[in-house]
Amino acid sequence: MAAKSKLEKFKKEISDLIEKGVSVSSAHKIINSSLSDEAKISYNAFLHFVNKHIKDTNG
Repeated sequence: MAAKSKLEKFKKEISDLIEKGVSVSSAHKIINSSLSDEAKISYNAFLHFVNKHIKDTNG
């Protein structure tokens, strides 16, 4: 079984931002600002999470 993404706990917040029309790049910056320097996530990983877990479920 794969480990859960650290973004799972931000899934609702990311989904809300995307639904409000915030760009993926801006959402990435907003979420990354709340993470410690050691926990920062790359844009590519964030984009993959959004495409697989947010946009697939929002239609």
